[in-house]
Amino acid sequence: MKALVFSDSHGASRNIGRALAMHPDVEVVFFLGDGLSDVSGFINSDPAKAWLCVRGNCDYTGTVSGFSVEKTASITLMNKKIVYTHGDLYGVKYGYDGVIRLAEERTADIVLFGHTHVRTEKYIPTERGGIYLFNPGSIGISYGSAASYGIIDLSEKGILLSHGELD
Repeated sequence: MKALVFSDSHGASRNIGRALAMHPDVEVVFFLGDGLSDVSGFINSDPAKAWLCVRGNCDYTGTVSGFSVEKTASITLMNKKIVYTHGDLYGVKYGYDGVIRLAEERTADIVLFGHTHVRTEKYIPTERGGIYLFNPGSIGISYGSAASYGIIDLSEKGILLSHGELD
């Protein structure tokens, strides 16, 4: 199963469309906030894709396409528990302790977050096996690099995380 992860579009809906066109085989799309209005046009355009969204500190509404959107949520896909959040509530600009605690509290295998606009991919070993920390960077405004997004490939063999970028 393949998923795309977007965050921090800040008005760059065109970039979301470009990345989606590059990955037509995606089944799930995570949007991690700061641009909920940018994704509303895509959510109903392809019913084969499940959209999972949380709101960020710059999203001034709690709904998208008629659905209520929380600040943090979780889902299990391919027997892997994924918790996803914007990251502002967990202090990600100052370190990862907050999202690590969140993952441990929710027994998550993967924690997705945005807010920093900086791509991150880390594996934290734990007593129960480990936690993947994954930030797609910003599909809109990236600091010092191209607009970016995340790619998650889940299979029976494991978890593969990577980043894509737009020129």
